[in-house]
Amino acid sequence: MRKRNWHKYNRELVQRGSINFLIDDNFLNSLSKKKKHCGPGRPTTYPLALIKVLLLLKIYYRLPYRGLEGFSKWVFSKLDDSVNIPTYSLICKRMLSIKEELPKLSRRRPQVIILDASGMKVMGEGEWKVKIHGKSKRRQWIKLHIAIDERTQEIVGQVSSEAYASDSKLAKPLINQVKGSVKKVLADGAYDTRNLRDFLHEKGIEGLISLPKNACYRGVNDMRDKHFLEMLALGGVEKGRSLWGKLSGYSRRALVETTFSRIKRLFGDRLFSKSFPKQALENHLRCALINLMPRG
Repeated sequence: MRKRNWHKYNRELVQRGSINFLIDDNFLNSLSKKKKHCGPGRPTTYPLALIKVLLLLKIYYRLPYRGLEGFSKWVFSKLDDSVNIPTYSLICKRMLSIKEELPKLSRRRPQVIILDASGMKVMGEGEWKVKIHGKSKRRQWIKLHIAIDERTQEIVGQVSSEAYASDSKLAKPLINQVKGSVKKVLADGAYDTRNLRDFLHEKGIEGLISLPKNACYRGVNDMRDKHFLEMLALGGVEKGRSLWGKLSGYSRRALVETTFSRIKRLFGDRLFSKSFPKQALENHLRCALINLMPRG
């Protein structure tokens, strides 16, 4: 069992509630420095860094745009009176302009990563109403695909897609986002496709990917056949999968489920944005916030 420094961990959880978690002195000093305007047109009144921090505050505290404007004006009036806060409508309009200011997810170079995807609700009724009375309106989701470092559980790659997108097809851009040389990939049965396994073989990456209950031996002597024979020796594909997961290390894949649980518990399972480009940007900011927080 992993040892934890509970005093340090509790202190980090308390610090997470402080407004300085997102707004520090370095950020305030950068806003006070006026940059020279070059080129035609009116100079930008509100820098992109300010818009980015306001959007992080909105996601972190689950604020509506109008509430974000009022909250930000009060907070910055206590921290720095010289900072002007844009209106709620301008924050919404300039959301897509912060792409060049997006925080990097991670600088780590993990050797073992875990892949998975989960749905983020865009519109529709709550789960309780649907359970009790049934659904009466259209519900819609988009998918968030992530790759996490198996050792630190830090998100090292993320991609947003439509709800019907295949998990295995989005695995390649996820792996390509990871810096360094990945040695092993853990993923569930949704990633058990020939194209992905060929891609991993070309990259020299070991793929610990679960097999379906009706899996069969293909006779091509690849990694999939090796895992099939191992499960078969442990009592069959269906019964031996659990023991194989513990012996091979595949059971560590559950860590990515924990990451999705943290995202949805902290920020909710519903996105506030209405267009797909903004939804993808919102997912990126959520992942960046999760990486700033201590992992339980």
